[in-house]
Amino acid sequence: MKKIEIDKPDAFLKLVESKCKEYLYHDHPSEGIDFFCDDFIEELGYECVVFDVITYRGIAEFIEQNCEGTLTFNDHPMGFNGFVIVDDIEDTRAKVKQYIIDTINAQNYSDDDYDDEQLVALKLLGLKD
Repeated sequence: MKKIEIDKPDAFLKLVESKCKEYLYHDHPSEGIDFFCDDFIEELGYECVVFDVITYRGIAEFIEQNCEGTLTFNDHPMGFNGFVIVDDIEDTRAKVKQYIIDTINAQNYSDDDYDDEQLVALKLLGLKD
């Protein structure tokens, strides 16, 4: 992922406002990442955080390390502020889904370990009927 740092906070905030319909997520200094703008990735994140090993931060870091796009940010003493625009949302969706599946599978849960919320998430991922 390409990284672009905008040094001036005011210039960065104007850019955030102008790109709000394009970015996948905004990493805000006070709130972090509270949602993904893509409905599919948001639903995956929302449903799968019931597994303690899945977090919005983890999904975002995975995207930044494994997907094509641009991370634009301002690293100010008051806190990091950034947003990501991905080049190919379909590719990103597939990679995020596989990342979540792999992360859950690595925990070696047994079928008896899942609660009702986790079963909903597993159905969404296509891992349970």
